[in-house]
Amino acid sequence: MKTLHKYHLLLLLFLAILAFTELPQQYRTTEEVNEYFEQIRNNPPMLTAFFTAMPKGGDLHHHYSGAIYGETYWAILTESNGWINPHTLMTDTAGAQHKAPWKHLSELGSDSLKQAYLRKISVKDYNELSGPGDQHFFSTFAGFSPVASYDIPRGLQEFKQRAIAENVSYIETIMGAPDTAIRLSAAAMWEKSMTGARLSDSAAVSDTLEKVYAALIKNGITNAVAKFCRRQDLIHQQAAVDDSVFTLRYQLSANRNASPISVYRKLLTAFQAASMDSLIVGVNLVSPEDGEVSMRDYTLHMMMLAHLHRHYPQVRYSLHAGELAAGMVRPELLRYHISQAVMIAGAQRIGHGVDISHEAQCLQLLDTMAQRKVAVEINLSSNEFILHVKNEAHPLLMYYTHHVPLVISTDDPAVLRTDLTEQYVLLATRYPSLRYVEIKALVRNSIVYSFLPPALKEQKLQQLDKAFYEFEAALMKRMNAK
Repeated sequence: MKTLHKYHLLLLLFLAILAFTELPQQYRTTEEVNEYFEQIRNNPPMLTAFFTAMPKGGDLHHHYSGAIYGETYWAILTESNGWINPHTLMTDTAGAQHKAPWKHLSELGSDSLKQAYLRKISVKDYNELSGPGDQHFFSTFAGFSPVASYDIPRGLQEFKQRAIAENVSYIETIMGAPDTAIRLSAAAMWEKSMTGARLSDSAAVSDTLEKVYAALIKNGITNAVAKFCRRQDLIHQQAAVDDSVFTLRYQLSANRNASPISVYRKLLTAFQAASMDSLIVGVNLVSPEDGEVSMRDYTLHMMMLAHLHRHYPQVRYSLHAGELAAGMVRPELLRYHISQAVMIAGAQRIGHGVDISHEAQCLQLLDTMAQRKVAVEINLSSNEFILHVKNEAHPLLMYYTHHVPLVISTDDPAVLRTDLTEQYVLLATRYPSLRYVEIKALVRNSIVYSFLPPALKEQKLQQLDKAFYEFEAALMKRMNAK
């Protein structure tokens, strides 16, 4: 027995020594990669090659319809002989009914028309003479929305293959929540009582929301959501996007520029779906934050989310908040969007967060976000094009130095004609204080702060760590061979 105990101690000692010797080697490899990274930081082609090969974890701020390239939409329209208005370049699927000047694509198909369409639905060849960037960006959605739902499995496969090619292993894509035919007899009265609600009205608003919730549940909204979930699961299976290399999950969203009852109904269906279906991992709000209705009802929307969180405490949500810049709205309207998203709505992540420095209690808010680990989804190309905010004017380093978790995302990669690799190139070139080791930690954040369930999240983290080990080892092997 004593001999067995002795061997057991020796084995433990051997394992401890092995662990002690492996860690410094891995650390040295990371440091050597960091030195190489600094050598190529100002070499855009080399930097692009580096980040293309580097594992990039997940893309957590990603809109489905804005992630499918215009060339794909054009191919779908061509193959199905869909409709186009040659004057406005608006399109529709083949099954729709239109009159002149609308024509089937087979009657008009030409490369010049295709190029004009691509310019309409993306930033391709954009220049400021075309109008304000934010208006052009948000107008693109009307150009492809009728086609976006025509062949969803094809769209899902497209950005899966693009993700794999640039070493992205996970995407949370945002899609619209389903609506229902349910109409409530007291809706007009309830809506009038909530429109433009302020924090001082919170008790009354909460009482009204509870009545709307009960009425929608009673009238069968749960059954409508269940049907949607079955359809979405079937589409996901047909697309065959999940495998050992790549995982896709969904956030459902409501349009924040709709009427109060419509916003609430969409949010409720999104929360209900997320509570029923493991493929739906989160909820969001979309559409321009500076829209008239969005600005008027912003606080009301935050109260809606707080109310729904009480009914569905397990459902996660990220909110577009602070996608604003000085001059877009009156200065006083820049003071509270992020704080209300965090403090009232209780968002687990924030999308954009660009106007943080204008918040009334900025430093306290940063401390709260750091303590609660409310991650910010940084979208560099998007913020530059829509808000004209980049480089030192962007609050990325402000968040970073206050220990607020950050994740790097694309937003609408097809509209912006970009990918996640380019976002990391911009990160490295614009913020030289961030070394490779810090960027590597940001990549890991994209899984840590995802809305994946714990077991799958841990699996993805292990895969990511392994991928980084192999990436660094391969890079060192090539460098040492020279």
